[in-house]
Amino acid sequence: MCGKHTVDSLRNLIVDDILISIVIPVFNEEDNVVPLFHSIRDVMTNINRDFEVIFVDDGSTDKTLPNLRVVLDNGVEKDTLRIIELQRNFGQTPALLAGLANIKGELVVTMDGDLQNDPQDIPAMLDALTEEYNVICGWRKNRKDNAFKKLPSKFNNFLNRKLNNVFIHDSGCTLRVYRRDAIKHIQLFAEGHRYIPAILAQQGFRLGEVITNHRPRTNGKTKYGFKRLFRGFIDLFTLNAINKWGKKPIHLFSRWAGFFTIVSFLTFCWAILERVAFHRFWSVYTEAVSIRSNPIFIISFSLLLFSTLILFIGFVTELLLRNNFDSHNSYKIKKEWS
Repeated sequence: MCGKHTVDSLRNLIVDDILISIVIPVFNEEDNVVPLFHSIRDVMTNINRDFEVIFVDDGSTDKTLPNLRVVLDNGVEKDTLRIIELQRNFGQTPALLAGLANIKGELVVTMDGDLQNDPQDIPAMLDALTEEYNVICGWRKNRKDNAFKKLPSKFNNFLNRKLNNVFIHDSGCTLRVYRRDAIKHIQLFAEGHRYIPAILAQQGFRLGEVITNHRPRTNGKTKYGFKRLFRGFIDLFTLNAINKWGKKPIHLFSRWAGFFTIVSFLTFCWAILERVAFHRFWSVYTEAVSIRSNPIFIISFSLLLFSTLILFIGFVTELLLRNNFDSHNSYKIKKEWS
């Protein structure tokens, strides 16, 4: 009986009167946004939860924004639908940040706007957000995409687990549920939205995972391509470097400066030995080698200059870090509709 009460109390930590903010960045999804909103509304109404849906229009050039405004102009959705229009196309990560910066709820759901994430998974993910976790991540175990998407994604997830020690299966799934305090101060870079779980894990937040339904894309055009794939891998290694050296970049630069200083010292010693000793007992050297004309001495001096330059760059980077880069400057809101 005690165990049952414990489980029930954990599940009841998400009380019925907590507002749930659902943030969806969209770009040219004119055929998907309205069906997606209606599907979310039906799901949240069925479980009797207070919610708001925030669509962030990332500079769409089709009818995405007009279609959403038609729903809003009907009047019946004004309490549940909000639209944030960005000044231009900034990218998925800035669009997501714009939505997260304007949430009202204590719980936050993020998802894609292409109808591949299934709103029917939201109740199970909310139930999984017990006291043990701060974030619940979706796992597209049976992903309905082609091999060009799935194979690089699997490799990326493998690297993410190895480099960042984040033991979830699908770091690229946008369908996630967060507690507000986990993401209210998050800083993202480039395509960093896919690595939010890794960033939060490094900060001490606890991650959970739920298998979710993944549907094939039926409308619109995928934004996934080689360029985005390449940037994703670059961001992965950038995140790993930030986790290790982001707080103290001078430590990284000083290590390399120390390495090149040691190499410079060893090559200098070799040049001195060539000048004063080698010709006496090594037949290869018929006479003493001039220091000034010895290329090894020139290499030694160049390495010393290089190590000094690296150390100087480290100091400059440390000073720039004090300016506290704010990723929320990566977007500009044109107008909000509610």
